[in-house]
Parts: sequence; structure tokens; C-alpha cells
Amino acid sequence: MGLCLCFFYLSFGTITRNLVIERPQRLVCYYQDDGLELRLLDVPGDLCTHINIGVASLNNLTLALPPSLQKVLQDELPIYHAANPHVKILLWIGGADSGKEFADMVINHARRKEFIRSLKAVMQKYRALDGIDLDWEFPSAYDKERQHFSQLLYEIRQEWNREHRSDRVLSVAVAAPEGIAFFAYNIRELNLYADYVSVMAYDFHFYTKDTPFTGLNAPLYARKNESSIMSTFNINYTIHWWLRNGIEPNRLVVGLPTYGHSFTLVNPFNKRIGAPALGVGECGLGGFTTHSQTCDCGNRYLKPLYEYDEETCSPILSANQEWISYENEKSITCKAQFAKSLNIGGVMIYSLNSDDIKNSCSYIPKTHDNKPVFPLTQAVKAVISQ
Repeated sequence: MGLCLCFFYLSFGTITRNLVIERPQRLVCYYQDDGLELRLLDVPGDLCTHINIGVASLNNLTLALPPSLQKVLQDELPIYHAANPHVKILLWIGGADSGKEFADMVINHARRKEFIRSLKAVMQKYRALDGIDLDWEFPSAYDKERQHFSQLLYEIRQEWNREHRSDRVLSVAVAAPEGIAFFAYNIRELNLYADYVSVMAYDFHFYTKDTPFTGLNAPLYARKNESSIMSTFNINYTIHWWLRNGIEPNRLVVGLPTYGHSFTLVNPFNKRIGAPALGVGECGLGGFTTHSQTCDCGNRYLKPLYEYDEETCSPILSANQEWISYENEKSITCKAQFAKSLNIGGVMIYSLNSDDIKNSCSYIPKTHDNKPVFPLTQAVKAVISQ
């Protein structure tokens, strides 16, 4: 660590976070308003401890909220928060395509200040918000982005302390693979300024032209035949990497998916993990399948094959040339039990929207009201609430 950063710590140590006293393990749930299938008011108040609602983006250094999100924050959030004051509601900022916008914003103090000014205005307008979730995918090793991101976290925390709002929650969604995380984050500073850090322990494999073969979205462990870098693409390895590299256990939240990835097999008779694939599957959108879509897809075929890889706690659905890595109640319970055993900060679900909200998988008895259901999220809750 250079002298500059040492001076930074000595000068501003007074604004670091104390340990947050709350329930033993968080259940952090991502929710995106799509204006169609799932309303915030449909989410049971006893399901999640935290809900990250979005998604807000950056536009010319300032926060941009789509009209549908503004409507939810204006109309539904106050009602939900009043009925469920124990649930922390955070504004989700960023997402998969946010890299350049974040990089442009954090590059100097003036630009970060402009962002924080717009953040302050949003928090004042929507007073039921309890904090923010920063989802920058991902800071790079270039242009001091890691350092600038740490400075952004510090300056947000400093501004909240100035406003006497140290109760606000600051969370960060981070990459799981060590090849990204090592260069993207200063873990010591995440401990200093973030209330908790959600490791996105999924998307370890999906179809690309560079990886034209089937693979598991969120394997718990490496498979016996995996070696070298492939043996690191799993939940167990990445979570222990974060712990070895200094993240405080009470701040570490393990991210689990409710969605799956689909593939089109080259040979419909070769259904093994690692089988050659032509592209994404027909099920879902662009290879992304919600849990409801996965079950609907299986129901379309005469003889779908449902398998479960015990080694990695991963279910697989295949039929003809379709092949899907997904989650079910058994697999997500297995992974939640792993997180529970580590005595860490909790579990994150991505997302409520991609759970079986249509009850297509029939985990829950059908009702006449057709209200959305959340069987995978409920399974995680059952584990961490024990």
C-alpha cells in the first residue's frame, strides 16, 4: 500500500462502519419492475430481509430512473415500507451493461460529486428507500478504477454521515471469479465502507462462441474431472477465495440464481456436462430461462429427461437438442445450507422475477387467486431461518 492510501486511511478513519447488528443472516432479493408479471406489492413482507429494487442507470454522471421504476418508487414503495418496516429497501444501481458509465463517473472527485448530488436528490424524493446497491460490472485493472471505486464508497459514506444518516445501507454486488475480483476490488476498503458485499456466484458457464459446450450455471463444487482454471468456477472456490483474501465473514453474502441457462446440443444423444453445443437453447430468451420458463419448456416435450448432479448440487433438463442448467428446490437448498454452514452474512437471490412466480413447476398447490409464488426463495429462507 502506498503512502497516499495510508494517509487516506489515517485521515478518514472516523467514517468507517461499525458492525451492523441485525438478524444472523440476510436474505437479499433482487427485484426488477417490468410492469408486467410482478409488482413490489406481490412480494410477501416476511420473505426477504433486504430488497434491491431497480434498475437505475447512469446518464451523464447522474442517476437515471426509468418511468416504470419511478412509478413503483412513488406509488408502491411507501405502501410496502409502511406495512413492512423491517425490510430494507435499496435502490439497485448498475447492472450487466454499466461498466463504461461507472468508469466515466468515478474517474475524478468532481464527477463523483455530481453523481452523489443526484443520489442525494433521489434519496430525498423517495424517502422510503433505506440505501443503495452498487452493481458495477466490473471495475477493471486499468485507469485506477479499483482505487476510484473505493473513493466513491468513501465519499458516499462521508456524505451520509454529514447528513446524519449513518443508518443508510450501502451494499456492493461483486464478481465471483478471482481473475476479475483480484483486480477489481480493494477488499479492505469494502470492509470499511460497505455494510455487506454480495458475491454473484453464478454465470460460471453459459453459451458463447468461445465456450461452445454445455456447463453448469452455479455449481457448488468443482467436478472431479475439472482441473486448472475450470476447477475454480464454482461457488465453494470463489467464496473461500473471498474469505481468504480478507472479506469480513459478517459482510459476505453468497449470491444464488433462480434462473438457468439453455443450450442447443450438437448431438441430441450426447447430453453430458461439457457436450458440444451449437448455440443457446430455444427455451427462454437468449439462453436465459426463468424457473417458470424452464418448467414450461420441460412440459412441452413428450419425454423430457430430468437429472441431478450430486457432485455439484445441480439439476439438468434435456429433451431432444435442448439442454438447461437450472435450479430447483433441492439444489438451492443444498447451496443455502453451504452458505449457512460458513456462518457468513447471508444469501442473495437473483432474482425474485426469475423464480417460479407463475407456479409452472407446481411446487405449491394451485390456487384461484393466481398470486405470484417464490418457491426457490422460500426454500432459501427456510434454511437460513433455522
